Amino acid sequence: MKQSKRIFSNSKLHFWLACLGLVLVQEIGAQGQGYQLGLTLSPNAGFSIPRDFSHESVNSQLHFGYGFIFDAMFTETYAIGTGVNVFYTGGDLTFLESKDIDHVQRVEMTQRLQYVEIPLTFKMRTKEIGYTTYYGQFGVGLGLNVRAEATTSEQVVAMRDSADVWLEVAGEKIERNRSLSNETRFFRPALIVGLGMERRFTGTTALAIGIRYNMGIMSQYQDFEVIQSNGDGGVLYEVDLDPHFLDMAGKSGQIEFSIGVMF
Repeated sequence: MKQSKRIFSNSKLHFWLACLGLVLVQEIGAQGQGYQLGLTLSPNAGFSIPRDFSHESVNSQLHFGYGFIFDAMFTETYAIGTGVNVFYTGGDLTFLESKDIDHVQRVEMTQRLQYVEIPLTFKMRTKEIGYTTYYGQFGVGLGLNVRAEATTSEQVVAMRDSADVWLEVAGEKIERNRSLSNETRFFRPALIVGLGMERRFTGTTALAIGIRYNMGIMSQYQDFEVIQSNGDGGVLYEVDLDPHFLDMAGKSGQIEFSIGVMF
């Protein structure tokens, strides 16, 4: 019940923050220098950032995204950038977990997480230099998780015998698909930092190219119980010779390359 109340409270907070941001953008656009609209495609390299001693990031993964851009100009060189971004992220990681009290398995997981995000960034622009404008941006993103799944390779690496002693084993690897919806937080506040350029062709139409770093601010996992590693990839046991359990903690991030058209 406490968990559901907290989620409901957070949902109301993020909803009103998003509404406030959009109202501010509209006011700035109405009182300032106008606005720009755009569409963008954004392939990215997504990765996991561990914040515990239970799992390890192995590789980044290439993903894809797209979005709508709304820049509210309040001077020629400053703007509030917002819109809607839809993207996949996630990387490869490995960890230990137990499905029952007598077996420990090593899991190699490839995540696939999809988010819908409203960015609220401050964009600092140069004046036009030979039809080209350069910019930097800094701000936050309010993301909602709409899909969380993974493919895994699972192998039993330790088991308890009849004398209640844990033995190292090498079981058969089992491949399967796995839902992560219950283990992934619904909200993903993120830090956004980026650089880019806009090359004007005619009128207000321009080609926009940029690179952004998008990193989650808080752990993406919830109620994801795993086993702590001993630092060498093995199981860390308690004094009573039972594995040490803890909740997984880590962030997701990506480096995005964006290309789009501004109108």
